[in-house]
Amino acid sequence: MKNYIIKTIGFCLVMLFALGCSKDLGNYDYHEINEGSISNILPTYTSLRGVTLSIDPTLTFTQDNTNDTTKYSYKWSYIDYTVLPLTKKTIATSKNLNWTVSIAASNTAYEVWYEVTEKSTGLVARKSTKLTVTTNIADGWLVLNDIDGKARLDFFNYVNNDFQYFNDVLASNSTLVLTGKPKMVYFCQRRDPFTSIIAKSIFVGTDQGTSIINTQANNFSTFSNFTNSMTNYVPAPYYAEKVKAQASSYLLYLLDSKGQLFYENPTVGYAFGTRVNRLSTGQDINISPYFAEAYKNISTYALMYDVDNKRFVEHKNYATASSVPATTSALFNPGDMKMDLMYMDYTPAISGQAFAILKDAANKIFLARIVCNASTFSPQAFDEVLVPEMVNATQFAIDPSEGYIMYLVGSKVYRYNPFDKTNAMVLDLGSRKVSLMKYQRLVFSTATARYVEYSKKLIICTYDAASPSTSGTMDLYNVPNLNGALSPYKSFTGLGKIVDVTYRE
Repeated sequence: MKNYIIKTIGFCLVMLFALGCSKDLGNYDYHEINEGSISNILPTYTSLRGVTLSIDPTLTFTQDNTNDTTKYSYKWSYIDYTVLPLTKKTIATSKNLNWTVSIAASNTAYEVWYEVTEKSTGLVARKSTKLTVTTNIADGWLVLNDIDGKARLDFFNYVNNDFQYFNDVLASNSTLVLTGKPKMVYFCQRRDPFTSIIAKSIFVGTDQGTSIINTQANNFSTFSNFTNSMTNYVPAPYYAEKVKAQASSYLLYLLDSKGQLFYENPTVGYAFGTRVNRLSTGQDINISPYFAEAYKNISTYALMYDVDNKRFVEHKNYATASSVPATTSALFNPGDMKMDLMYMDYTPAISGQAFAILKDAANKIFLARIVCNASTFSPQAFDEVLVPEMVNATQFAIDPSEGYIMYLVGSKVYRYNPFDKTNAMVLDLGSRKVSLMKYQRLVFSTATARYVEYSKKLIICTYDAASPSTSGTMDLYNVPNLNGALSPYKSFTGLGKIVDVTYRE
């Protein structure tokens, strides 16, 4: 057997030698191939959707040093691996790529191919790269404008220690169309009570409706009407007037266009639809649009004001109704204030308090400061504010660091210090009209240094009455302690009449 194998191998070697040594009797015309190589294309690219992507590849050929581009054809294409069946789609037929990226933003990178074909032979040189497409919403200011009675959402994307402006961000990054007059925009970290999906969410609305945009995947493509997150049906037009979150605990309050206050607590499966501006007896409460939520508390809490009976009312925990606070304080009786509420909000200053500014029948102003949450209602102060200008205030904002009351009279901004009772006009905006004054409250990344810095800035949005749709400005000011003067921090220009502002953390 062994001898047979050896003979067989020997025979095969002889045959191979003979074939290799035989003459080539054919008549062949051999020539070298014009091989091409492609360089100067990076392995990966990242581009914003709507921005021009430029790639200038370098081509070399073994048989052509003339760089005669007419001898070749070019094709740029991409493959989306998230869509079946997989197809290669052409995006350009030029040597260099200068393409306004129009494909959807995705967490999965696209594969981009560059192919150079020699026309005379059909030989092809290829090179691929990866392209990640993002949108302009990773981090930045969302500004809701009134443009001749219509809503427009703009975005200032934070990039390279500055902000890049995108006019009408929904038009280029979403199929969502805002119809009607603008009402509100608000960012929060939200957990859907029906699906338990957690998402960085943006509420944006007009007097025709309100949408919730899920931006967890850094795009605007997923959205729905907020009524889809309610347990009851309300016919259109129906919208949100105001939304407030208790920071990172997924607890939300929503004031609707009918003056009703709802809350959402996904931990116990409560969706919007549980109305809390009512007593346990079923009696409805006509509440002020100003209410204070227990910021950074893990239990649901909101302090409201009953405008008919002139009293405080609070909602706690998982209750489906509200009640008048119980207290033994001698400062005031929360169930019988005998005053109108001018403004109320929560401030993180002085360990967290609700500030309520009230006016009596004689136009005297009083400030109530209250520590309140689901387990406590503790009045801290009830002082008369001996500042005549405040009775004419049209907007208020509470400083989150020092507890100053910033208020607007005409186009002049004043600062009242409730602790030393001083009052000063700190900014005169002249002929500019003020459409919005606020502080941006953190609701997700509450410890991030840059966001904390933004939250300390007083935001004042102004416009020129002669051209409100094009003259809008959002200015951020430093508000120092010890009653120092305001100083400019950052300015955003070229906007419309600004209705609302929020920051996507």
